[in-house]
Amino acid sequence: MRAAVRGAMKSRWIVGLAGRKRGSGADSGLDRQIAAALEFQRIARMPELDSMTPEDARKFAEAGMSPLELDPEPMAEIIDLVVGVVPVRIYVPHNAGPHWLVYYHRRGGVTGSIHGHDSVTRYLAARTRCTVASVDYRLGPEHKHPAAIEDATTAWQAMAARVPSRGKIAVGGDSFGGFLAAHVDRHAQLRGERQPDLQVLIYPVVDLTFQSPSIERLAGGYLLTRSMLNWFRSHYLHDTDDRRAVSPWFWEDLEGSAPAIVVTAGFDPLVDEGELWAERLRAAGTVVTHRHYPGLVHGFLSLAGAITTAHKATDQICTDIVDRFRR
Repeated sequence: MRAAVRGAMKSRWIVGLAGRKRGSGADSGLDRQIAAALEFQRIARMPELDSMTPEDARKFAEAGMSPLELDPEPMAEIIDLVVGVVPVRIYVPHNAGPHWLVYYHRRGGVTGSIHGHDSVTRYLAARTRCTVASVDYRLGPEHKHPAAIEDATTAWQAMAARVPSRGKIAVGGDSFGGFLAAHVDRHAQLRGERQPDLQVLIYPVVDLTFQSPSIERLAGGYLLTRSMLNWFRSHYLHDTDDRRAVSPWFWEDLEGSAPAIVVTAGFDPLVDEGELWAERLRAAGTVVTHRHYPGLVHGFLSLAGAITTAHKATDQICTDIVDRFRR
């Protein structure tokens, strides 16, 4: 299936035919390969995660690994360990440099795992020559807020202690992983602990009130939907949790935040909050590299094995990490 789907993505005729219904109007700027992939998904009638129980959604996500994902890069070494109750997988690439990246996977704090993000973390390690620590934080609804943040900060502290004296360390993640990365940076700053030398926020969620205009504008049809966002939030938060209090967006003072790479996608419901977050960080004096990819969708890292623009964007993220660590 992987070969068939990738072959289809390389065919201009197939891509043009499959994506022709999404070539005008609001979709005119949508990447053509993405448009075709969305049409293939519609024809296959793939179920949405928010139509399942969290347990079934996890099984589906783990079993149905996308044929559009990156091929797994070989590593010099892979180390599995547990920090407290938190599983961490350390990817050591061939010709590893001294720098590290602590990374948190996406999927709303409810699904997702080290295994599900294996191809992405391997690729980041191979292309940046960073040792990458992938963190398997606890998930809701079994372990609701703030369990994921607690695990993220615990893993960060343990991994930061492993970095060689001449090495730098970044914290990063995509979507909900970006949410956790922002919390880790904030936590380290407020507690006077080792702060990241860099934060990598890839289409991050920073506002759990879901008030961004782009959530309404792009509420359905681009992989991440408003109903899915609500499903994730309902399983991650307690009913009594203050959505503003847990959201980085409502932090009043961002001065002292770590230098940041912020990545946004034009057809992502979270695009507005991501772009504004980059602006707020910059206004607070943070050095920010903001990369915007107008034709891509939320979760494009998991499409980079077959979607040309997604692959180029992933490579650019790696280049930006390397460049920041050189400074």
